[in-house]
Amino acid sequence: MPKRKNFYKKSLSAGVLSSALFVAGCGTSDVVTEQPAESEEAEVQNTGSSGDSDEPKEDEVEQEVETETGETDETETNSPVEEDNGVPEDQAGIGTTFPLGTALSDLVDHYGTPTYDEFFMGGRLVVFDEKDGYFLDDNETVTGFMITRPDVNIFGANVGMTFEEIKTVLPNSEDVFFDESETQDYANIFYVEGYNVIFYADTEDGPTQYAIITRNK
Repeated sequence: MPKRKNFYKKSLSAGVLSSALFVAGCGTSDVVTEQPAESEEAEVQNTGSSGDSDEPKEDEVEQEVETETGETDETETNSPVEEDNGVPEDQAGIGTTFPLGTALSDLVDHYGTPTYDEFFMGGRLVVFDEKDGYFLDDNETVTGFMITRPDVNIFGANVGMTFEEIKTVLPNSEDVFFDESETQDYANIFYVEGYNVIFYADTEDGPTQYAIITRNK
């Protein structure tokens, strides 16, 4: 494991996602044209010959109204749909750049070459730009996260908060303990929505330095 003073550099960045919604509507208008009879004699002849008139039949009028109504209803139901960001629902509370299951090749395409690629705490850990860390399985897909940046949301908590502050946000925590075998740091584990979330700090009551998130198997 690399020295934290060099490895866990503090970095603060913010991204803004914006979207625009456009809704269009349409209307229709009816025009009725009345044609007067040329003479009383013509009117009598037209009535006596066939009984038909130039006015549309009732069923034809109803059919035209239904068609116009159907077009209007179809337009109103075509409401815009927000773009899917590809993050599974159960990971919505984790603000990492990529979700679990992401391939290492996709990480490299986005970040470039890892600045750290070693086995750490029982798994392979790759870190990019000395701040975004991902644990990988044998298939080189993401199975967990190491978060060092204070701007990354962790179910409402953030790196930099103390253990006591985190306990006011996250439920179901264990007692703070000193991790002598792995990190030589103080740690506090929280069980949140099927995940193990472990925060680490130099001292028992000081600000946390990083967090590790894995699924609760």
